[in-house]
Amino acid sequence: MKISTPEEMFKLGQELAKKYKILLLFGDLGAGKTLLTKWFANGLWIDENIVQSPTYAYINSYGWKLLHVDMYRIENENDVREKWINDQISNHEYIAIEWPKFIDVLDINHYAKITIQKDWESRIVDIEW
Repeated sequence: MKISTPEEMFKLGQELAKKYKILLLFGDLGAGKTLLTKWFANGLWIDENIVQSPTYAYINSYGWKLLHVDMYRIENENDVREKWINDQISNHEYIAIEWPKFIDVLDINHYAKITIQKDWESRIVDIEW
């Protein structure tokens, strides 16, 4: 699907919050992974203004409801274990993972794989279940 406006990205985030508990977000830097996570959070009644990219923290938790993980700097399966990512996953109802590497060691299933591609002034979003 083509997303041409911020309002369309907002609407997509709201729809995802109604349908999915786990999002795996793929896309280049600046594609809109964190923005989509903000709107996903908003659909879960979480203030989108507190949602920030967890690139340097690896994990941001928004209460018990949403866990936001960024695996961009994760280099191997040991990093996943050392950051206690699986332990955090089990404590949250909803999960959004940017740059989902090494997901085979994560205790997750039934997720939506979302790929966002930049296309000039719009985004092309592909959702697989």
